[in-house]
Amino acid sequence: MNIFRDANNLLDEFIINHLASYHQLRNYDYGIENRTNVSQISKYTSHRILYEYDILEKLKMFDKKKKYTDEILWRIYWKGYLENYKSIWFEYVNFKENSSNSNLINSAMDGNTGIDCFDAWIEELRENNYLHNHSRMWFASIWIFTLGLPWQLGARLFMKHLFDGDASSNTLSWRWVAGMHTNNKPYLASKENIEKYTVNRFRNTPISISNKINIIKKNQHQANILPFKSNLPNSNMLLMFDNDMNISNRSQLFNSYAKVYILSNRYINNEIELSEKVIQFKQDLIEKVNKLIPNSVVRKSTEIGTLLANQRYIDVIYPGVGHNLDLINKYAKQNQIIINYIYRDEDLRYWHYANTGFYKFKTSYYELNNI
Repeated sequence: MNIFRDANNLLDEFIINHLASYHQLRNYDYGIENRTNVSQISKYTSHRILYEYDILEKLKMFDKKKKYTDEILWRIYWKGYLENYKSIWFEYVNFKENSSNSNLINSAMDGNTGIDCFDAWIEELRENNYLHNHSRMWFASIWIFTLGLPWQLGARLFMKHLFDGDASSNTLSWRWVAGMHTNNKPYLASKENIEKYTVNRFRNTPISISNKINIIKKNQHQANILPFKSNLPNSNMLLMFDNDMNISNRSQLFNSYAKVYILSNRYINNEIELSEKVIQFKQDLIEKVNKLIPNSVVRKSTEIGTLLANQRYIDVIYPGVGHNLDLINKYAKQNQIIINYIYRDEDLRYWHYANTGFYKFKTSYYELNNI
């Protein structure tokens, strides 16, 4: 089975049969039995089995309304924004929950709040490892503004259970709902909106918005210098992580090394472990990619000490700001290993435009590509 071919077939099927109605139906969550109004490719884009820039190139011919194009651009924008403001990530991963809301937190995580839609989404998150994008926004809004829980805990819950968990999109989307990405404009879920776009599937939705005046305090984050392309290669081994496994046009790169190691990392920040289903999903993807690279070997992140013993230099396909980058940077610093990160040209080009709002980023992308 070729995972890249299968993922592209899923995308093509959506484009051919459902893209034309996407702009009209994309906000509706009809439930797990009917997802034809969305593409459901996020579990592949988050691991770059489907490469965002390849998708955008394909959409030029088909996406007349540009709504689906915008969704792919949001993913690039979030990744670039976090690269521009890395301190946001460090602030998030260092968050410590010290409140006395343990009972409420447990009720929320167990789906025992009495809010039908929220409790159903918890079950879907745990059982199906996916939520419709609109439902993620409602869920986050209820978590923050109705239940009054820290957004960081909700973001960690998503990362633990989502097949498409992505450090940048997940972290910054939760901040956006909380009103921290915009000028104190939180996203507030409403009973009427949920009923309309879930086609009245839920009966009991006691959503309070009384906390909307309690705007979450945010720190000011200064933009950092973006990475730049380095000379290649420096080492006889190449490391890559599960969140960037696109191997298109990389045979020459892989052949430059004696071994290519794909690291499987089952932890998110503060040593919180991913759910078993997510771990298995990632492992399956890794094994399928591994079979397509002649000189590759799969290793667990816990084996990094043995793998890099006596290494002075290592080359790493840049995994982006997130848990994987934290892992390799921490180990390299402790063992005085020099890392040569390998960046993608498209990322370095477009991240420069992702340092303000999404609209400006989108406009820049369209202008650069004559769209």
